[in-house]
Amino acid sequence: MYSKSTHTIVILILSILANTISTNPIIPTNTVRKSIITDRNSRWSDTGSLHFSRTYQAASVMKDGRVIVSGGSGFPVCNTYEIYDPSTKSWTKDEFMEECRHFHTSSILSDGNILVVGGYADGTALSSNVKFSLNVASYYDLSDGFWKGTFLMKKPRAFHTASVLQNGRVLVVGGEDPEAAASAELYDPSNQFWTLVKSMKYSRLWHTATVLSNGNVFITGGRGVDSFATKYAEIYNSSTGTWKVVASMNYARSLHAATLLSNGKVLVSGGLNGDGDVLNSTELFDPSTESWSITDNMKQGRSQHTSTVLKNGNVLVTGGIGPQFARINSSELYNPSEGVWTPAGNMHYERAGHTASRLRDGSVLVVGGNDENNVAGVTVELYEPSTNTYMPIRAK
Repeated sequence: MYSKSTHTIVILILSILANTISTNPIIPTNTVRKSIITDRNSRWSDTGSLHFSRTYQAASVMKDGRVIVSGGSGFPVCNTYEIYDPSTKSWTKDEFMEECRHFHTSSILSDGNILVVGGYADGTALSSNVKFSLNVASYYDLSDGFWKGTFLMKKPRAFHTASVLQNGRVLVVGGEDPEAAASAELYDPSNQFWTLVKSMKYSRLWHTATVLSNGNVFITGGRGVDSFATKYAEIYNSSTGTWKVVASMNYARSLHAATLLSNGKVLVSGGLNGDGDVLNSTELFDPSTESWSITDNMKQGRSQHTSTVLKNGNVLVTGGIGPQFARINSSELYNPSEGVWTPAGNMHYERAGHTASRLRDGSVLVVGGNDENNVAGVTVELYEPSTNTYMPIRAK
């Protein structure tokens, strides 16, 4: 059993997640509140808007450089998908997915097909006592442009992670089924089968999974079955199929971000601690020594943010939820060589529950999310590392 105060924190977090969702299917661009731009040296520009408002969607960069965005909270957006073409800076929408889903994962398979896994079955599950975690997975077949189902997963999951291994299989870990889970399973694209593998030592959801340089998978933090954020970390050995508990983080975290740096270390940033407070602390994990070290604090505490490695090796974090549950439009850059954070300018819009994808030209596509008005957004913007000004970009 957990304490009354802990229960209150969990309910508050779930309420925040639930109440950020507007179920209006389409939000006109002019109804999304625009933030005041406070940094004249920002590096953000507008690009073509989505056809549907989305938050808690999934996004993947396809092998041809386009970006596929799937699902999201609210009906009917939850079973739709759109594809962004960087050459035209525009979106196309096509057939519906087989299932309605949000809080799911999206992975690019070795053959270029896109695998989406689990999530909640509708846009309102968090606002009710009944949760519809899915054990259903589908893949987008590039050969004919249709979505096709795989065999069912062994466990239903939402708030899980999915990692593509060097052998082409996909490791899916943890999540809610309906409580925090320790189970893990592998997807084999050659036959669409799922196989349970050894479970983690610690149950968790709202955690992170990072594929290390050696192909193993590194799991950090998350919320456990006791509803507390955890500092525990584990490594999945993709060769032996076994788990190893490694040194814990310095801070318990959930809804944080983790990013593999070019030097092989993992940068972990922000999140919520066990009391539900937003963190601005960051730390580094060194796989060669299996140890942690504290690095510079971010300028802004944030959870539900994104973290993206740029071509020059720096890390861009965007948006998220700050103190007092305020959505934020700030972004920051981490320089691994110097170990410091610097402001990267403000986005045009506050957003959390969004996605950020690095394009082939090095720019970063930031999509959707929810704003301080609790509205899912259609807005999309590009981060341009090579410029220092706002520049509107229009579809060709």
